[in-house]
Amino acid sequence: MFRRTPVPQQRILSSHVPRSDGKILHRQKRGWMWNQFFLLEEYTGSDYQYVGKLHSDQDKGDGSLKYILSGDGAGTLFIIDEKTGDIHATRRIDREEKAFYTLRAQAINRRTLRPVEPESEFVIKIHDINDNEPTFPEEIYTASVPEMSVVGTSVVQVTATDADDPSYGNSARVIYSILQGQPYFSVEPETGIIRTALPNMNRENREQYQVVIQAKDMGGQMGGLSGTTTVNITLTDVNDNPPRFPQ
Repeated sequence: MFRRTPVPQQRILSSHVPRSDGKILHRQKRGWMWNQFFLLEEYTGSDYQYVGKLHSDQDKGDGSLKYILSGDGAGTLFIIDEKTGDIHATRRIDREEKAFYTLRAQAINRRTLRPVEPESEFVIKIHDINDNEPTFPEEIYTASVPEMSVVGTSVVQVTATDADDPSYGNSARVIYSILQGQPYFSVEPETGIIRTALPNMNRENREQYQVVIQAKDMGGQMGGLSGTTTVNITLTDVNDNPPRFPQ
């Protein structure tokens, strides 16, 4: 489930230096360049979750460099091994609480305390898991539609929201279905619009209907989380009965 973030590739800048014999030497100036790190929310492992590795090409592996981390959650939520540059998260992270963290990294000479690289900024983005069910703003809706409406007449639209990340996977992709109220009514899976499904629905025969709508995330697939709401629908009267004398 977890994959280590690869070490960001170093940026190589080339410059041309003329020699006395007229030939050109290529001198390379190296620096570090940070890519975005990714971390899965709600990690439940027993150890600290590995985030990624900061590395400078000035590091010769002799322990002379010290890596320093600052910014959002540095030293508390995120800790760094000052010798290796490895970053770990110390606790579970909720993406709905904070979706990304901006931190700064610096490598200094342990003896002189002088920086060997300019301070660089990078981002740790929290990848979403499906831990929020769709919710409707109202538990009960009230709607009406004229009796004898043609099949497909729009009654009302219900909309559920999902706090998961809509840009990552299908965790926030909601599909609507009808659990109660058939065959009288139907619901559009993508929009949540409830429509009449039977012709000649007569108020004089039945006036009230209770419809239960389900919203399910993960595009409605198995394993998705769901929420429901109830819609009380009334057939309103139209002038479809002539006056009648008892005699």
